[in-house]
Amino acid sequence: MYQRKGPAFAGLFFSLSILCPLHAADLPRLAAGDQQYFRHFIEVFTPTLLARDRKAAGANTHYRWDKKNRDCAGLVRYLFWEAMQPHNDAFLQQYPAMRSFPANPPAALLKLRPAWGHDNLNAAQLISRSRPIGRSMPVNSLKTGDLLYFLSAELKIRHVMLVVRSGAAVFLVYHTGDDRDELRIRTFTDITGLPDANWHPEAQNPVFRGVYRPVFLD
Repeated sequence: MYQRKGPAFAGLFFSLSILCPLHAADLPRLAAGDQQYFRHFIEVFTPTLLARDRKAAGANTHYRWDKKNRDCAGLVRYLFWEAMQPHNDAFLQQYPAMRSFPANPPAALLKLRPAWGHDNLNAAQLISRSRPIGRSMPVNSLKTGDLLYFLSAELKIRHVMLVVRSGAAVFLVYHTGDDRDELRIRTFTDITGLPDANWHPEAQNPVFRGVYRPVFLD
């Protein structure tokens, strides 16, 4: 079983300026230890990525993440993709904090790579690789890797946010998906307090599609 090493990003809070697709039903559920590895990788890599993005001022600053894929779905796809990859010195030079992880992820994660592709996935493709878990949920039931989807006025998938936990704290990470080209991280409480209620992850919000969980996670 994978053993966690080092802290996640407790207290971090700042705003920052396919190969061969498979059906969701075909994606295997990871064993408990592999799920732990995946979630811990996301909890460490996400703040590392955001800090580098802030320091290097955005686009074309990340290993294997091209500017053309910088949007809300592209951020999620990239974070997930890197959790499924072997990592060489080029990656580790950009993200030294990731040296605490083995060079190769668990074999089961390697097998998931074809479903997530090397190029970008849009929000609709992401949702097809996930399962709904509710529109009204206690915050403490959210897990790292959960995805919050929001609809447009035409009831199409418009935006996705990623849940990343640090102990009891629940953060939502997202790309603004517009010309601002910003990565942002906010607490769940902060999101629910935004003046624009369209971004409130609450059942009474008609454009909140709900919380989804990737099919390979419990």
